[in-house]
Amino acid sequence: MTEEPPRHKHEPPPMDLPSWVPTVIGAVLVAMAALAVYTGIRYRNPSLANSIIRRRTVPRALANGGAPGELEPGGSLVVPGANADANPPTPNAPRVEIGGGKAGVTSIVRMSARRGLITNVMPDDAMIYVNNLAIGQAKQFNTMDEVYDFPAPGAYTIRIVAPGYRERQFIVTAEDGAKNEIARLDVKLDPQ
Repeated sequence: MTEEPPRHKHEPPPMDLPSWVPTVIGAVLVAMAALAVYTGIRYRNPSLANSIIRRRTVPRALANGGAPGELEPGGSLVVPGANADANPPTPNAPRVEIGGGKAGVTSIVRMSARRGLITNVMPDDAMIYVNNLAIGQAKQFNTMDEVYDFPAPGAYTIRIVAPGYRERQFIVTAEDGAKNEIARLDVKLDPQ
């Protein structure tokens, strides 16, 4: 007969695991192994995994055979024809005018406000010009406490300029009937 070694008073007696715990651990390990095999097959040999994995459908070609990225028939933009009044602007609604040239595509966003403007510009040291008059850096007008107030009703051309970045231009119309109290300019300038 073998004698048990003496136990210390602070050491608890060993406890046996319930019989279901090893079964659950084994099932989890088998599931993890199956997932590893599945992802390995998919990564190393996609053609073998095609019988298991259903591929996403490729978008169908355009009906008119246009270049990729063109709009489908019926999904085109409304562009004014020879008569410029064919699509008059909606009052108090922002508009965008797009032009081009050697520098690439440029846009001028039109909006309206009753009182002034606030800026959120990256980089924040960009200069703000109102009607070609420098009013300060963009970070000076980035909170509701530091709004640039328009001196009188009318249209104001806002330019945002920073060295090494492409200039952005906005036209803000200050008018009493505008929907917004303050025009918010959220701009991230593109590097040249």
